[in-house]
Amino acid sequence: MELERNWKPYAKGPALLVLAVVLVFSPEILSATGREFTFGNWVGYVMALLALIGGLGAVRESRQAFAVRIGAQGISWTRGEATVDFAWSDVSRVAVEKKPNAGKLEKPSILTVWVADQTERALSPDVELTGLRGYHVADLKSTKQSRDQVEAALRQYGGDRYPAPAN
Repeated sequence: MELERNWKPYAKGPALLVLAVVLVFSPEILSATGREFTFGNWVGYVMALLALIGGLGAVRESRQAFAVRIGAQGISWTRGEATVDFAWSDVSRVAVEKKPNAGKLEKPSILTVWVADQTERALSPDVELTGLRGYHVADLKSTKQSRDQVEAALRQYGGDRYPAPAN
């Protein structure tokens, strides 16, 4: 199974860029309508800069290569130009977990691969516990495939490395 990115979360990049352009020209827009900034023109420029930085970051992230493949050999993860292959023999467990600092009502959505080996990989681990390294390979909220489809593939190929979810 190959996970594909759902592009809806990345639609905010172009929207932020448009907002930045509007904010840059907001003093002129307001003066054309007979109004003026009461705080000064600099407020619009600062907000435009923040929107520009956020928009460019979102567009950059959406253009990075992303792929997660779950198969008989293991899990292959590509982010940007780096690819990491996790053979099933190296994987201690695979879990769908909550985001760090998530609220009580939020459902688990982060696909995490836990390995016990200390092998250096192309991407650094997101979490390190005693003897384990955890890699957050995908947020299932931003993939086209549903959580149920991903869990079925993990049960099929991962076997006992994917324990039944508690919830």
